[in-house]
Amino acid sequence: MKNLRTRIAILVISFVSFLGVQTTANSVEGLSIGLGYTSSVFAAKGEELGKSGASTAFQSKGTETGMFTDSTGSIFAEYGVGMVSFGIEYTLEDIKTPENTNVQQNSATMGDDITNTVKASFKDHTTIYAHVNLTENAYLKAGYVMTTAATQENLGTGGAYGDEDITGYTVGLGYQHNLDSGFFVRAEGSASDYDDVSTTNSNDATKKIEVSDMFGVNGSIKIGKTF
Repeated sequence: MKNLRTRIAILVISFVSFLGVQTTANSVEGLSIGLGYTSSVFAAKGEELGKSGASTAFQSKGTETGMFTDSTGSIFAEYGVGMVSFGIEYTLEDIKTPENTNVQQNSATMGDDITNTVKASFKDHTTIYAHVNLTENAYLKAGYVMTTAATQENLGTGGAYGDEDITGYTVGLGYQHNLDSGFFVRAEGSASDYDDVSTTNSNDATKKIEVSDMFGVNGSIKIGKTF
């Protein structure tokens, strides 16, 4: 998580520095800033793996596919060079999954059931992107996505899982309606594909979780101003 935040900070500082140079040279011409609101549908496949007995290899204990929705606000800044614009967008709120509860029978005592609850938040979701104007109003967007998955579990069976950095790619199409004095409104649709990630139980190295096939479908409304 610290590594991801460091990378984001370096990218933001580099981008702002670039804009500063361009601002001095061109009186901020081509700089755009704005706010966005995005509704998303996310899906992924999770698999629990474990070692048993003298085995050194992880074996699957079950796979489950899940889906959830969330809406978040964001800020963005970009600089246009002809038909191409380069930008950075940062999500202002964590993307939150719903809580999932799993109840297991206590095989050791055959007594009270063991309850496990787990949920996660995707923090510092940042996109470095470029978009190319296809027409006067329509554009194609492609970018690199970074976020941190912070797990929030309460495991009656014991143990915990740490935060994991996740990266991926996004592509989308958008339409920009230009208003007076440099203001604009955008409608944008995109899809994001995230890399697979795995994490080992911090208290029990024989347990591991792998998450794969992560993707998101997003619809956004954005307002901004070009200087």
